[in-house]
Amino acid sequence: MSEFYPEDLRHIHSHDLTPEKVKTDLDCFHNGFETLQIIKPATLNDGILKLNQADIKKYCQAYDRAEIDVTKFVPSSGAASRMFKDLHHFANTYDKQQPLKNNLIVHKLEHLSDFFEHMHELPFYSRLIEKLDFKNDKLTSDEEKFEFIKEALSYCDLPKALIPFHNYGKHLLTAFEEHFFEAAEYASQNGISKLHFTISELHREKFDQFLVEKTDFISEYTGVKFKVDFSYQSRSTDTVAVNPDLSLYRDEDGKLLFRPAGHGALINNLKSINSDLIFIKNIDNVHYKPGTEDEDVNVIYKKALAGLCLDFENQLKSHIRNLKNHASVSQIKAAQGFVQTHFQNSVEENVQCLLEFLEKPIRVCGMVKNEGEPGGGPFWVKTKDGEMSLQIVEKSQIDLQNGNQVQLMEGSTHFNPVDIVCSIKDVDGNNYDLEKFVDYNQGFIADKSVNGKPIKALELPGLWNGGMADWHTIFVEVPVETFNPVKTVVDLLKPRHQTYVEI
Repeated sequence: MSEFYPEDLRHIHSHDLTPEKVKTDLDCFHNGFETLQIIKPATLNDGILKLNQADIKKYCQAYDRAEIDVTKFVPSSGAASRMFKDLHHFANTYDKQQPLKNNLIVHKLEHLSDFFEHMHELPFYSRLIEKLDFKNDKLTSDEEKFEFIKEALSYCDLPKALIPFHNYGKHLLTAFEEHFFEAAEYASQNGISKLHFTISELHREKFDQFLVEKTDFISEYTGVKFKVDFSYQSRSTDTVAVNPDLSLYRDEDGKLLFRPAGHGALINNLKSINSDLIFIKNIDNVHYKPGTEDEDVNVIYKKALAGLCLDFENQLKSHIRNLKNHASVSQIKAAQGFVQTHFQNSVEENVQCLLEFLEKPIRVCGMVKNEGEPGGGPFWVKTKDGEMSLQIVEKSQIDLQNGNQVQLMEGSTHFNPVDIVCSIKDVDGNNYDLEKFVDYNQGFIADKSVNGKPIKALELPGLWNGGMADWHTIFVEVPVETFNPVKTVVDLLKPRHQTYVEI
């Protein structure tokens, strides 16, 4: 602790942290993290289920019949600045003496050429153009585009959740609002839909304002009332930043810098949800065109995943109850067979060993066919005890110096769209302590920057990666139509985000 000054200690405590926690973070920077050992990609019929029409019908009906409490959990604290990163670079480097096309070439932004040709199709285009009012200005086409981009960059001050994603004629809907329409279709019980958004405390007032202004309209349109909760990423999960040489980073005033430790920190938020089933979906993956075929596919598969989760949970808890209630030899063998069938693992024919393996939260994860999107995928990995486990693995989690591991990673057939239905209750109806099922060795170190200076940041195991490493996991193939992420503003021009209906 000798490297901390008295002012450091005051700063640490004021951030709801302890010197011991910061020291642990520093040890992680110096020691690094273990890589995962991939055995093989999870593929159809070998780790990934493919539901036929009969399965889909059965699971949808099981979910519709169930009298349960459900919540939709949406990580929503991401900043919109990432969406507009390339446009920000364009605006900062733009040379008005050169044609727009030349600017794109010089600054290696040619991939934005199509964007500038079709930006009039952006959902918020008309709103911003009316605000700019070019009628009395003698501007060239390139100059108008440049002025539009400068105005659009005002959205960088908002969270991504509050950016208009879709144009429905009289209504521009944000990603935040679209989740209400979705939840009304598949995550409501008795005319009430519960949503939980994790947000930045800085933006709470903006979210509250949206609720006041928009919720009544959505309720009137859907016939569903909404119960909305917000939570913040705990400051006590933040991690200290370091310089590239691993020394403590200090700002101009000599203060330490603490950063949010990624979405893995949200495991604390998730464990507070008191519902029988929880749908998890990213804020930027939303659907459009209420009442159309694409939305129906989305709803059907969400219900099917939920029904499958319930079916598996019923089997699992039946075995757990038997084992806890003086299980017979045949019941013990049945539980052992259940483990071997569903997890390709062998567990001793011993009540305590079986209970230790079975008593875990459940996640059913939708997987789409890999079409080149960056991000994690489904794999069989080797556990510390030498068994196999289904995991969502990111590229950063494997040894990139190991050609075989890289080859196995590149052989993945499916991609993780963060489309999850989970159950976090034990047989007595109490929430599991989800932190007990985190593999803290799956954290990672990221290269970031602060005011143009490079730093290294420590992130906790991702919520659906190491954060759920020891959960019961079921992977299911879902249609690519159910996955419509908006990582950059350019994605809003993709066909699935172009709407042609009025609401």
